[in-house]
Amino acid sequence: MIERCRDAFPISMMCRLLKVSPSGYYDWRQREPGPRQRDNTRLLRKIRHLHEESDGVHGSPRIWDDLRYDVIFHPRKQVPSG
Repeated sequence: MIERCRDAFPISMMCRLLKVSPSGYYDWRQREPGPRQRDNTRLLRKIRHLHEESDGVHGSPRIWDDLRYDVIFHPRKQVPSG
């Protein structure tokens, strides 16, 4: 939230209201993405690629079906069944 609204409100005020230390916020901004975020980014890239490859015709059921057989994106929690 702080990241999204940083141009509209002072960071110090948002940190105080959300009970987040400003130093913690700035540390978070400089951190490298974790494994889950990297996986989510790769998954989103793959979904966009599959959608563009189909000229925007394939929707979520067809894309999910394509992802289901892709070994890289098979974690159960990321690609739900059905």
